[in-house]
Amino acid sequence: MSAIDGGRQASLTVGRELHDLSRVSAWVHDWAERQHLPDRVVSNLDLCSAEVVTNIMSHGRCDGAQHICLRLGWQGENVSLEVEDEGGEFDPRQVPQPAPVTSIHDARIGGWGIPIMRRFSDDLRYSHHDGRNCLTLLFRATAPP
Repeated sequence: MSAIDGGRQASLTVGRELHDLSRVSAWVHDWAERQHLPDRVVSNLDLCSAEVVTNIMSHGRCDGAQHICLRLGWQGENVSLEVEDEGGEFDPRQVPQPAPVTSIHDARIGGWGIPIMRRFSDDLRYSHHDGRNCLTLLFRATAPP
């Protein structure tokens, strides 16, 4: 399901199936194109939306049918990506940064989704209410190169 409010805001609800990631990406690109966002911002939005949705699909508690609700819109000069899910309470801001890797042998596989979201968004906000996680990522619409 997708809804658009005057073009400035949009929402999308997906299930927990990995094939839904392509729907999320197409939705992000469609909205960003209508907003005339710089390519760098679009890439960051696409990457971060894929990371957060993948994390929810892979690690979120699943008690029956669970939906992931996404909203794109403007908060002042920033683009806001809000993602809500019904999984167990999880604040990604509380996850420590991974230790720097000094050699290929020390590098770990996985666990890079949250550091990627921190690196490619300008702000992360989190709240938990009514049994739902709400993660908001903000992106400066005029991101520097």
